[in-house]
Amino acid sequence: MNQPAIPATWTIRTLLAWSTPWLGQRGIDSPRLDGELLLAKALGLRRIDLFLDPHRPLTPTELGAFKALIVRRAAREPVAHILGMREFWGIEFESSGAALIPRPETELLVETVLAHFPDRSTPLAILEPCVGSGALLCALLKEYPQAEGVGSDLSAEALALARCNVERCGHAARVTLVEGDLDASVAEEREFDVVVVNPPYIASGELEGLQPEVRDWEPRLALDGGADGLVLLKRLPALFRRRMRSGGVAVTEIGYDQGEAVVALFRRDGFEGVELLRDYHRLPRAVVVRG
Repeated sequence: MNQPAIPATWTIRTLLAWSTPWLGQRGIDSPRLDGELLLAKALGLRRIDLFLDPHRPLTPTELGAFKALIVRRAAREPVAHILGMREFWGIEFESSGAALIPRPETELLVETVLAHFPDRSTPLAILEPCVGSGALLCALLKEYPQAEGVGSDLSAEALALARCNVERCGHAARVTLVEGDLDASVAEEREFDVVVVNPPYIASGELEGLQPEVRDWEPRLALDGGADGLVLLKRLPALFRRRMRSGGVAVTEIGYDQGEAVVALFRRDGFEGVELLRDYHRLPRAVVVRG
């Protein structure tokens, strides 16, 4: 493996020129971007600041801090975990191995709710089982300032992370977080205008073939959907029926190859208006049910 040449003086520019191929040789898909993000972290700067002063020399302490970060990235630890943050819906969320890293594709669920309830002043009641980091629930509460939300999760660690993010976003007074299986810990009589869920939907046999960043660093509880990937998804028709109010909307994220199967689940349960939604790559991403 050819190593990049080591310059006599390390500046922001020369360090990025060195670290990009170094990370690329270790299987990192976006080595330049990751190098920039990690260098900004090591220097305590914004990413844009790197381009404003590219010839700035680095101190030995700064070099050591950056080296420690890129060694972690070379071990395929996700950038979001190293930075401790991930942006979703224009909001910065705390990120850790306690929950799935929020992904841009999941923003489709937020867009679907916004399309169904275009009046942002509507005082919605929102339920998110499998709340994870809380990013999806917080994004909806940002858009609907009169809304209130309930989030549930089996993982106490995920709920602790969600609580941090809810407080960080200033939504603590409008959110109830409960530990339990789907809606088991939610009062039986409660109904909701919106139910959103990003459940585990990867087939157990496919987990070992995932990218190391996912396979080795994200919680199995949030990934493993059982033998066919549909174990929890098969429970959603009943959940949506007992929790969604008339006139409401319920939407779940799905795997790219699960569209027809999940649509069929809801139709067999008697739901009408079931729709398969595709993401910006034209891949099946979500199924929506309108009450």
